[in-house]
Parts: sequence; C-alpha cells; structure tokens
Amino acid sequence: MVSQIAVQAEPQPFDPWTVEYVDSGMNLDNGLMGEDCLSLNIWTKANENEKLPVIVYIHGGANLSGSSQNDVYSGQEIAQKNIVYVSINYRVGIFGFLAYKDEIGEEVTGNFAIMDQIAALKWIKKNISKFGGDPNNVTIIGQSAGSNNVQNLIASTAAAGLFDKAIALSFNNYTASEMLLTRDLQDVESEAKEKIGKYTIKELREMSPSDILALGYTPTSVVKGTSTGTLSLKDAFDSGKWNKVDMIWGGVAGDQYLFDSVIEVGNFIKPADKLTLDDYMTSANKSFGSNADRLLKLYPGESKDNALNTARQVNIDKMIANYFYAASQKYKSDKNYKTYLFCYEHIIPDTPERMVKFGAFHTSDVNYWLNHFTKIYPRNFTSTDYALGDAMSSYIVNFAKTGNPNGKDNIGRILPTWKEFSPNSNIAYLHIGDDIQYFEMDSAKSDFWKSILK
Repeated sequence: MVSQIAVQAEPQPFDPWTVEYVDSGMNLDNGLMGEDCLSLNIWTKANENEKLPVIVYIHGGANLSGSSQNDVYSGQEIAQKNIVYVSINYRVGIFGFLAYKDEIGEEVTGNFAIMDQIAALKWIKKNISKFGGDPNNVTIIGQSAGSNNVQNLIASTAAAGLFDKAIALSFNNYTASEMLLTRDLQDVESEAKEKIGKYTIKELREMSPSDILALGYTPTSVVKGTSTGTLSLKDAFDSGKWNKVDMIWGGVAGDQYLFDSVIEVGNFIKPADKLTLDDYMTSANKSFGSNADRLLKLYPGESKDNALNTARQVNIDKMIANYFYAASQKYKSDKNYKTYLFCYEHIIPDTPERMVKFGAFHTSDVNYWLNHFTKIYPRNFTSTDYALGDAMSSYIVNFAKTGNPNGKDNIGRILPTWKEFSPNSNIAYLHIGDDIQYFEMDSAKSDFWKSILK
C-alpha cells in the first residue's frame, strides 16, 4: 500500500463538524496548519501499468474548516478493493472564498477553493496513471460542504472533462437556501466591504494567517461565473450546461439539525429531547399553511409521547423528497444520466446517552462509505457495523468502476438491489439502517411531497 501524506491543513479556526467526533490535533501554533496546504493523499495497491478506477474525496466542514488529514477520511481500507483513493485539500473560509473589491479598485473574485479542487483534479488527470489509476475513470465524492463542492464542480465549465461520476453525501444544492447557493459577485463583494472595507488587498496579503482569521470574516459562498464558470445547480440543470455524470445522492437522518428541517427539532449541537403535541401542530401549520391538514392526516402526532419522533420523520421524508425532486430535474435535463438516492439512519456506536441524543448524526456515515473505522474516538463497533461498512463501500466501489452500484462485495456476496431513480415511481431510495433495503414511500405520502415540491 502506497500512501502519500499531506504536510499541512488549511488555515482555519477549528473543525465544528468533528469537534464532538475526533480531535484533529491541527492548529497554526503546532505547524500542522499553514498556507502551504495544497496537497493530496494517495492510497493505492496498484502497479503503475494497471488502470484502476479513481475515487477522489473532497472533505466537508462548511467551507470554513476541515482537512483531508482527518483520519475519518482515510482511504486505507477502501483502496484494498481495487481502486485508487485520493483525498485533497483546498483553501477554506476567507482564504478560499474571498470576493472583494477594495477602495483603490483592486479586485479578487472568489472561488479559490473551487480552483484548488480543479487544480487537484488536473494533477490527478495528468499523474494518477503512475499510481495505477485510470485518468479516464475518476469519481468525485464529497460530504456536507464537500458534497456542495461536488455539485459546484458539476455546474462548473472549468471542471469539464476532469471527472466521470459523482457521489454527493448530505447536501442538496438544488433545494438549498439561497445563502448556500452560488451568489452574485456584486452581493458577495458588498458583504466583504462591510466586513473588511478598511483594508486593501495588498494589506491583506501582507497579513499572517492568524491575523487574517482574527478579522472574523468567513465567506463560504461560490460566486457565479467568474474564474470557474460555475452556475447554480438549478441554472445548470435548467440550461443543460452541466458536466453530465451519473450520481449517488442522499442524506443522513441527522442532517435535519442543520438543514432541510421543516419542523423545529433542535440543532446539531443540541437536538430536542421532547416536543409537545401542540408545538408539533403549530409548527406544521406554520410550515405548511394550507397543506397542513393533509400533512397532519399523513403524520398525526397522536400523543405527546411520539410528537418528536413524528416531527423527525416529517423532516426526514421532506429531505429525501428534496433529493427526489432534484434528481427529477437532473433527469429532465438529460435522462441519459442515472441517479441513485439513499437515506442513512444507522446509529454509530457510542455511549447510550449520546446514541439517544445524536442518533444518526451528520458525518457519521463517512466511516461506512469508506469502510474505515477510526480508532481515534473510542467506539465499540460490532459485526453489524463492519458488515455495513463493507456493503456501503462496495456500493461506491462498484459505482466507480461501472456507474452502477449494484453487484457484489469484495468477497462475492450479492448486495441488496439499489434501483436507479425513476420520475414515474413513488419516492424511493436505498434505506441504510442496521441493514440495507430498497424502500418505496407509500403512494399517499409520495403524492403529498411531490405536490408540495411542484
């Protein structure tokens, strides 16, 4: 196994998505963060003359934190399944997304992070054959902000020809709020002027990373057009101007604490532990208006004891309905490219209290997709977890090889069938719990969500 290790992570304050999960141990003071951060890691067991599929991982962290150095993103195990695995770094926060025109007229137009990702993909295109990878069979995969960036690359003209398939975990650009989508240059520059308008770009370039972070300005939005020709995913699908790829696309039950929530159930750090029936009904009426009666017939709170679970299920079903709707728009744009939808609800081992509190939390699925069960945070993984990791990683390896996740795992066991998206079916997806099965929503609920999204 060959592993090429990156030296530094991107300058950033901390990684909020893994602060409860693993301690990365990286900071500016110990030299493990720095501006010399544009590096990548490669795991391969191939010889130079082989042409194995390549999987490129783009880390998450809200576009203001994170690093490929985090052990959660290791490719040690998945590379044993006859693929070449690469994880990359890219600039985050103000270093990766600053769009600003100063008082003397000098301008930077943002999208440095996307340019970094494109530069990494170009490097892979040129050099991965030396590691036994096939430069003409590259699958990009990202989670959370990494998923956001995967979709930005799909909608970027500058990324054309650099990847062949895409896996987007726990984010949906198509139905995301406006602030999470690509934004107009003028709006982002105006925001930057309010925050750091007393500095020229020359002065900013002369500051240390610590001084830059101390400014407290953390832009994370991709700018439309400019250096990467990036459209919003909606505009890209509507116009047909996107990098045509097959996709795996879906989310985690705990994503509702960050986005996609229509019934208030707490947040990522403090999920709700109770919800009154009255509060559930009030929230339903506020969110659904004239459609609230239909919702409450399909999802009755029934009693104060199950109102919270009902609210969570409404949020989960709305989330997967959003993915179904986005897939339908992709299909409408070009039906020749497949999409496979999933919803992950398996709870990673932890203390009983934390398992109840956090459930299947945002990011907890990454261990399983990569079949890497990090030892940094102590967890009592069982045979159920290891079997799930083998199956989920086999799905993405099969997808990287052929564009179809179905088939067998690495020791020949047949995986549960994962049907491709069909606009004519009820809302359906691969449900990943303690076991895996393809699930189709009942017609009444499916019709309800389809009508809401229209």
